[in-house]
Formats: sequence, C-alpha cells, structure tokens
Amino acid sequence: MRGSKSDYIRDIDWPGVLELFPRAQLVTVAGAGHWVHAERPGELEGLVRGFLS
Repeated sequence: MRGSKSDYIRDIDWPGVLELFPRAQLVTVAGAGHWVHAERPGELEGLVRGFLS
C-alpha cells in the first residue's frame, strides 16, 4: 500500500518487489502521503479488512 503523494514506492521499483514477493499486490491510496494510516485511516481499514477476508 502506498499513498499517491509519496515517492517511497515508485512504479519503477514494483518489478523488483514482484521478483522477491511474486504474490504481492499494490494499492495506491489517493490523496495520502507516506503515512497512509494517519492520513486516511478509514480507507486503510477498509482495504486491510478486504484483504484479510
């Protein structure tokens, strides 16, 4: 999970992540920076619950 305002996980980095974690999924939260949990807590909760169920 990444925030759209953060450059911590860039598109160019994603192929390398998939090499290490082939089942990884990437979700971008619009309007959030690096601290998705603090900036969009409700959206983060919904995404995590959806992933776990």
